[in-house]
Amino acid sequence: MVVNKKRIVLSNKIYPLFAGLSGDLIFYIAINTLFLTEVKHLSALEISSLTTISIFVMLILNPLVMKIINKIGALNSVRVGVTVLFLGAFLITVGNNYFTILIGSILYESYSYFKKMDTVILRKNLTFLKEEDKHLEYESKGSLIYAIVTMFTSFVSGFLFNLNNYLPMICCLIFCLINLFLVNFLYEVKTPNNKVIKKDKRKVKITHLVFLILLLFAVCYAIIDLGQNNSKLFIQYKLDSFLSLENVSIILTLIVSASRIVRVVANYFFITIYEKYKSKILSIIGYSLLISFTLILIGNFIPFKVFGIILMSIGFCTFLAIRDPFDNYIKELLLNNTKQEDHEIMINKLNFTRKLGKLIISSLITLILLKDILTYVMIFLLGLSCFSLVIVYEIYKILKKKKYA
Repeated sequence: MVVNKKRIVLSNKIYPLFAGLSGDLIFYIAINTLFLTEVKHLSALEISSLTTISIFVMLILNPLVMKIINKIGALNSVRVGVTVLFLGAFLITVGNNYFTILIGSILYESYSYFKKMDTVILRKNLTFLKEEDKHLEYESKGSLIYAIVTMFTSFVSGFLFNLNNYLPMICCLIFCLINLFLVNFLYEVKTPNNKVIKKDKRKVKITHLVFLILLLFAVCYAIIDLGQNNSKLFIQYKLDSFLSLENVSIILTLIVSASRIVRVVANYFFITIYEKYKSKILSIIGYSLLISFTLILIGNFIPFKVFGIILMSIGFCTFLAIRDPFDNYIKELLLNNTKQEDHEIMINKLNFTRKLGKLIISSLITLILLKDILTYVMIFLLGLSCFSLVIVYEIYKILKKKKYA
């Protein structure tokens, strides 16, 4: 087996930049609800259904996707991922009806199944260099770059939107093209035991701790992601009640910008906090999630509109503060408590449970929106955040026993 060590080192150096720029649709995520409601004229129910249907389709196609990934390998899978991300963004931009936008959303949803294999590439490369302990550091650097880039784009997205409703999406497509260029610098170590891992997929043992980690990730990631999207829409509706469209877009941009700054700060200090608190980070994240929904609901109900918007904005910013640390810590926790030969399978399972959890919860949200208003959605997510604290407590007990065993 011939391995180009220089290419491995270069790939590892490029990884944080690539992960940061390909983490999502840059620019679109800052104005997605505004773009879909004001430009594409979709309702809250239609926007929610885009998420639900896209996730459902990809879960159905998951076995086929996994076969493709196993056939073409991790590196080619990442290339496919950034390609479909570009195509999805293009269809969302040019689509003038719900069906076209839905196809774009499905492609957008599918990209992560392929693109998530970049974590496997990084892990393989670090293992070859005997630097596995640096995995969380590289992931955190990627999250930091992503946070910085999205912070910058959030500053200008609203202003670009006011100049021309399609300018943010044009910038989004440019970033997708940059990803297509950067992916050429990634390099994957070909390990001789790849086939063994693939054949043993059904024999992987799911321990009680691993099950709880997967369950927590499925629930909490969906709560954070859907809570972030729905709370932004919630704030937008609150602003619409007493401000013009132009002022709404500017204030919404400022709120999103503030949340991005919080995200950068959270990512910057994450490793330091992780080293100090270890497993207690889950409790910190769990209670932060509970507080965020509480602030959003209180802000919506109080009669002082400006003060209410401030409280809702703090709650919204909290989602961004805990999102990346939670994602990175869960991956590290899962990899640390499973066998090395099972890591690729576990990352796949983690991605699958994330999608499944989001599908179930977003479906329930869609059903709620059929009969009730968005307020009940936030109350529902608040209840789920309470449930997640129970799972956090169970995981903490197991980790504490393992520590002193």
